[in-house]
Amino acid sequence: MKRKVKYQKRGLLTYSHFHEMFADPVKPLSQDKRVSYLIKIYEGLDALDSMMHPEDHHWQNVADAVNMLTTLVTDMEVMQDPDGVIRDATKTLHGAWKREQSLGYNTLDELEVAALRTAVAEYAAVIETLPERAMVRCHRLTEKRMQEILNGKRREGDLVI
Repeated sequence: MKRKVKYQKRGLLTYSHFHEMFADPVKPLSQDKRVSYLIKIYEGLDALDSMMHPEDHHWQNVADAVNMLTTLVTDMEVMQDPDGVIRDATKTLHGAWKREQSLGYNTLDELEVAALRTAVAEYAAVIETLPERAMVRCHRLTEKRMQEILNGKRREGDLVI
């Protein structure tokens, strides 16, 4: 009788441990990287705000920013979220995604868009100030957490889009 081997789903990670080690421990990400990241996120946010049928990558870009903020607050503890901005943005994304899947079109209202804009603004402020090494570490930890979720290891409060 052969033993059944259970394989975990693993995706390619954007950054390795070496990227983290060699990232600048003092200076923020380069202007080019910051602008590149933020353009993708703002394009996604604008698509969610104005398009009837935003593409999956639009949802993902905004969700990535919210997930990175979550990692900075819960795993790395380098910032706090006393106003619940991250919680509101996560619930908004989850609810809007479920509605889009059931109705077939995007139904974000003004308050939901405002919650997402607030979270994206927080992320933009953080990415401008935190050192590159901290942001690379945050990216690595976020991707690892996403892989855990895909492998069925959800934490309390994890919402899947």
